[in-house]
Amino acid sequence: MRILLVEDDAQMNEALKIFFCKAGYTVLQAYNAKEAEQCLNKEPDIIIADIGLPGTSGIDFCKKLLKYKTIPVIFLTAKDDEEDIMKGYEAGCQEYVTKPVSPKILLKKIEVILKRSGLENIMEYKDLRIDFDKRKVWNCEKEIKLTVKEWKVLSILAANRGNIVTKEILLEKIWDADNNFVDDHALTVGINRLRKKIEQNPSTPVYIKNVFGVGYTFGE
Repeated sequence: MRILLVEDDAQMNEALKIFFCKAGYTVLQAYNAKEAEQCLNKEPDIIIADIGLPGTSGIDFCKKLLKYKTIPVIFLTAKDDEEDIMKGYEAGCQEYVTKPVSPKILLKKIEVILKRSGLENIMEYKDLRIDFDKRKVWNCEKEIKLTVKEWKVLSILAANRGNIVTKEILLEKIWDADNNFVDDHALTVGINRLRKKIEQNPSTPVYIKNVFGVGYTFGE
């Protein structure tokens, strides 16, 4: 599932991106309406847009967008008066969330909207099918049983499809969760075990690829 996050506050934009990626979503970042329009060809499943964007406002951007696309929209704003809220709903948004934003509450609203829209949090890539909500994986319709750590590795890499995930990030998010010291070797062993389960030929992987000296990437 892809979230288009349109927020001109760089710190908030990055913080929300990190939070949603950890929850298994792919996040497209934009800081104004023009950048957001350029992200639409990547087909986001939901849009989170700040109303007070520089230049074209979030409301005007979504009014234009919703004339020819059907994408759920959540508006973020520092304003909470009735008139502004009504403008947001009249523009076609599904939800209106005032700042400061609770990422956990925002995530729950996203899940509710996507379910209401009939959209499942599922990624399909080549022969692989990943259900992030149920934490299940299939290869050519055959379910693959993964350990907890294998699932965490796969979900993090898949949620960041096409982007490099460094070894440091994987080690920090997975093996070091209990403050136990681990090294690159533990990560390499874990990746190799995962590849044996999901790759047709682990020696020439098509899903999890090495980026020499940096980390790994999932797919293209």
